[in-house]
Amino acid sequence: MNYYVIKKKNKNEKLGKFNFKNEGYVFKPNIKSKDLIEISSLSISNPELTNTILVKKCDKTFRKLAAMILKILESENTTTGEAMLALTELTKEKNVIQRKYKEYIKKEEQEKYIKRIKVLESKLKEKIILLNLIEQKQYSEEMEKGHSR
Repeated sequence: MNYYVIKKKNKNEKLGKFNFKNEGYVFKPNIKSKDLIEISSLSISNPELTNTILVKKCDKTFRKLAAMILKILESENTTTGEAMLALTELTKEKNVIQRKYKEYIKKEEQEKYIKRIKVLESKLKEKIILLNLIEQKQYSEEMEKGHSR
């Protein structure tokens, strides 16, 4: 039997209170329509539904990260700081998938996202190393010009 709990922001109206042994995954839905009720949090205990929702959420986040990283990898004017920031975001997303969503997403899905993230991480690390070498070369050239005066 599937259970859903709805908590309303407006305290004036009463909703039935349900007590569950297993609360499931709790999140705040992003509903922007004014015709619908406002939901402050939603708890889903159905594993299949939770998996579907989190896979879509991870997919959306991954697409944004991949677009940002591809832009960094293809750009000539990228700085080391921008690349390091993107690497931090990738690491953060990997930790969320491995820790926060561990019990809610199927193992195959987790492995798929972790594998994709590791590929992007390796490409980004290569770019960071290349950018560091370029910046060191430019710095040493500037120092040589300064000493020749």
